[in-house]
Amino acid sequence: MLALKSFLFVALIANISLGQIMDTAEHKELYNYQINRTEYKDKLRGFWLGSCIANWTGLPTENRRTDFPFFTDEDFGPGKYDYVLNEDPWGADDDTDIEYVYQHAMEKYNNFMLTGEQISTEWQKHIGLPKLWVSNLAALGQMQNGAIPPDTSLPENNPMWDMIDAQLTTEIFGAFAPGRPDIALKIGNLPVRTTAYLHSQWAAEFYIIMYSLTSVVDRSISRKDQILWLAEQARKRIPDWSYIADMYDFAKTAFDANLDKDNWEKTRDEIARRYQHNVTAGYQYKYPWDSGINFAASMVSLFYGEGDYKKTIRIGAMCGWDSDNPTATWGGLLGLLYGYQELETQFNKTDFADTYDIARTRFNMPIPLDNFTDMAERGIDIIDGIVKAMGGTIKGDIWIIPAMNSEIAAPLVQETVVPWLTIEDSDPGWKFNGFESHSENWNASGSTLAKGYASCTAELNFTGTAVQYYAYRSPGGGTVEILIDGTSYGEFSLENHTSIHGQYYVKIFEKLNLKYGNHSIQIIGDANDSEKTLDMLSIIEEPNFKE
Repeated sequence: MLALKSFLFVALIANISLGQIMDTAEHKELYNYQINRTEYKDKLRGFWLGSCIANWTGLPTENRRTDFPFFTDEDFGPGKYDYVLNEDPWGADDDTDIEYVYQHAMEKYNNFMLTGEQISTEWQKHIGLPKLWVSNLAALGQMQNGAIPPDTSLPENNPMWDMIDAQLTTEIFGAFAPGRPDIALKIGNLPVRTTAYLHSQWAAEFYIIMYSLTSVVDRSISRKDQILWLAEQARKRIPDWSYIADMYDFAKTAFDANLDKDNWEKTRDEIARRYQHNVTAGYQYKYPWDSGINFAASMVSLFYGEGDYKKTIRIGAMCGWDSDNPTATWGGLLGLLYGYQELETQFNKTDFADTYDIARTRFNMPIPLDNFTDMAERGIDIIDGIVKAMGGTIKGDIWIIPAMNSEIAAPLVQETVVPWLTIEDSDPGWKFNGFESHSENWNASGSTLAKGYASCTAELNFTGTAVQYYAYRSPGGGTVEILIDGTSYGEFSLENHTSIHGQYYVKIFEKLNLKYGNHSIQIIGDANDSEKTLDMLSIIEEPNFKE
C-alpha cells in the first residue's frame, strides 16, 4: 500500500499549457474527425436542456429513499413523480451551475486550462452558501482561507473528498473536447481535483470521457449499443483496484445476466446489499451523497435505460440516494448525444423555455438570466480555440479534429488506502455537556451539526495516530479550548465574518504523529453565550501510517 502523500501527484496532470501537451506532429499519420459546428451547437443546447429536465425531474426524490424500501416504477407517472418539462426559466442547481461558472471562467480568462488561482478566484466571486454542499463547500472554505486546487481535494484537507461533487460539476469538459477524451481529461483535471481525489476523481473522469466520445460514436448502431460502447471506453480509465471499477463491473454483469430488462429494481437492490449493507472492494458506505453508491446507481439507470432518454431519467429518479445528480448527468449526456431538436421530438414539445436563471444559485454573474442558445454559441467559441490548440483546423462550418494517438488507459497507480476516517458529531461515543447534535443541517457533514453555548464541553475517546477537528465558523462563533489526553493545545476561534452564512467544514485543529494507542480529545467552550460547534473529527487509526 502507498502512503497518502506518496500518491499526491502520481498520474495526475500538472498545470501546463495546452501548447505543451498537444504536439500536432504526433497526429500526422492519423485520421481526423470531421464534426459540424452548427449541428454541435444544437447538441450543446441539448446538453443544457437535457441536464435541466433531468435535474428537476430527479430533485423531488433526492435523498427521499436511501435504503429499503426504495422507489419502483410504480411510483412514477402522471399524478405521482413525473417528468418536469415546464420550468420557465429553468432554475440553476448544483448539477448545472458550477459547470456554467467554469464556462464563464474559460471565457473570461480566454483559457481552457484554468489554473488553480483562476478557479479559486471565480469560486470565491460566484459560488457560495446557502446552495452549496459537501466537498464543494469544503473546498470553498479552504479557498477562502488561501488554499488553491488541487490541495482543496486532498483527504487531509477535505474530509468530503470521496463525495459525489465532481461527478455533477465537470461533465462539460467532455463536451468541450469532442472526440478527444485525452484533451477533455487535461482541461478538466484541475476542476475535478478541486473537490475529488482517487475514486471520486475517476468516477468524474468516467463521465467526462463518455461526454467527449458522444460526437464520434457509431451512429449506425442502436442507441443501446452506443451507450454501452461509450461506457466500455470510459471503463478503461478506472484502475481495477478502485471500488468504482468494481461497481461498474458488478452492475454491468448483473444487467447482462438479467433476462428481464424492465426489472432494473433487481440490480438496484443487489447494489444496495453489496455496497451499502456490506463493505465491498474497499468501499464503506457513509452518506447518501457518496461518490461510490451514486456511481453504482447511475450505472443502473444507464444500462437499463438503454439509450432512451425518458427511460433513463425515470429509472434515475426512482433509483434512490442522491437521485437528481446521476439523473442530471445522464440527461446532459443524452441531450448531447440526441441534440435539442430530438429532445423536442422525444417529448412532443416545441415550447421548452430557453432561459436559464443562474442567479438562482450563483452570485455576481454578468448575465443573471441567460439562455441555452447563447450558452451553446459561447461554448462553440470555446471549442474553436481548443480545436486549434490541439492541432485541428476549422474549414467553413466543420471542425477537423486529429484523432487520439493512443488508447484510453487507467493511470499507473498502485492500490492506495486513504487513512483518514471521519467520526460524526452524532456518533454515540461522544460525551456532551451543553452540546447537542442537530439533524437536517444540510450544509454540515452527515447533515448533523452539534451546537453548544456557554461552558459547553465535548469529549471523545479514539484509537489512532492523528486527529483533526472540523467545525462551523460563523459571525456569532465563540472560542474553544482543545485538550488531547489532558494536555491543552490552546484556544481556537470559531468566529468568521466571510459571509452571513459563515464557513462549514473548517479544520480548526489537528494533531499529527500521536503515538499509536488510545487517546482522548476534549473541546471546551468559553463562558460566553456565543455559539460553539462540532461537525466531525477525522482520525488516522492505522498504527504504522507515516505522513
